[in-house]
Amino acid sequence: MNPELTTSTSVSVAAGPLVAPVLRRVVGMLAARADLPLDRLDDAMLVTDLIANRAQKHVLGPTVDVDMDPGVRSLSLRIGPLRAGGGDALVADAVVPGVGNVIEQLADEIGVADSPEGEYLVVRLSYSL
Repeated sequence: MNPELTTSTSVSVAAGPLVAPVLRRVVGMLAARADLPLDRLDDAMLVTDLIANRAQKHVLGPTVDVDMDPGVRSLSLRIGPLRAGGGDALVADAVVPGVGNVIEQLADEIGVADSPEGEYLVVRLSYSL
């Protein structure tokens, strides 16, 4: 395994108009590092855009915090801390009319993790040969 892939990256962006462009660039870089093919890179961008645009009303503080872990052909995102019920609400907010729930359709794994700080939404995208 490439040692670079075991390094996680954390981003904390003030809630507002910069969340989407900042997360998009960082996720794009890490998805490429994880050797995701172009179609999964596009999926990661769509999921990131939805999370970035909808997470702001679910976070506990003034920032949107995301931990990103690239793996071998996978990328995990951990968003939070979120208010109680925020993880499920953030997934529910990812419904696009005529398309359905984009996160549920594109992510390989979705979960909500509790911690003393609050909830965290965990989303994993991967590609297997």
